[in-house]
Amino acid sequence: MQDSETMANMMKDLTQYIMMPKLRYARGIGTYVSYDIVAYDCFSRDIVTIVPDVTPDRDLALRMVEKFNRYQLEPCHLLDAVHDMLD
Repeated sequence: MQDSETMANMMKDLTQYIMMPKLRYARGIGTYVSYDIVAYDCFSRDIVTIVPDVTPDRDLALRMVEKFNRYQLEPCHLLDAVHDMLD
């Protein structure tokens, strides 16, 4: 049996961030591809939260999810973290 601290640390690793491309339409712009950032709970196999239409820049979206995964961002901070990286 694991102690509670070890279990708590293991639970942090269960959230993975992924970028999902979506084809969108906006009047005046037309059709474009934009990326949603998704927090996925690997333990419950469910989406925790989604920030839609974050950026059309694939490289920026990739940098975001890499950083969020590396630093094990808590899903409740996802929207703030996305806004900080866009500023």
